[in-house]
Amino acid sequence: MRLNDIDICNHAIGLCGSADWIQSIGDTGSPASLRCERFFQTAVENVLRKHDWGCATAIVQLAESTTAPTADRENIFPLPNDCIRVIQVYSQDSGYCPYDRWRKVGQNIHTDLETVYLRYIQLPEDHKTLDTLLSTAIAYELATFLAPTLVRNPEIYAILKNAQVRALAEAKAVDTMEQKFINVENDVLEDNRLNVGT
Repeated sequence: MRLNDIDICNHAIGLCGSADWIQSIGDTGSPASLRCERFFQTAVENVLRKHDWGCATAIVQLAESTTAPTADRENIFPLPNDCIRVIQVYSQDSGYCPYDRWRKVGQNIHTDLETVYLRYIQLPEDHKTLDTLLSTAIAYELATFLAPTLVRNPEIYAILKNAQVRALAEAKAVDTMEQKFINVENDVLEDNRLNVGT
């Protein structure tokens, strides 16, 4: 079953050994709900940044900024507001080119490219779009934030930290196995050896 944000929070609360279930995030009458409001988004972003999750990957063409370029790069392209992590930048929609040069500076891509396609990890609008193993890894991450104030038991916190590592590793492994297309990103020397890309 796919989990929404409330489901993930209640999963995390249960992992802490608590039964203080919530009906909404930010309910002032529920300490657990207020703690979830404080930590939920951080937990989501922390886990999403740790892997190229297939269910959270998006590709868009970026619009160039009107900001003056830097001394070392000719163009600046602002990142989307929902960008959690940059995976790759392309000069063409057909995919990776080893000769593309770019770097991330703040919330912008600095590059000499005139056209930029971005492959990135996207913050989900609906958490039910995430894989169940990924949602579970987020719940464990959230539980480690909640446990110190929700149950105040060092032993539970230590158990959760160990379980968090295992849950994240399992989610990464399954997601990697489901990535049928493996993009081999050759370097310039490899291309010269194979006499391609010239």
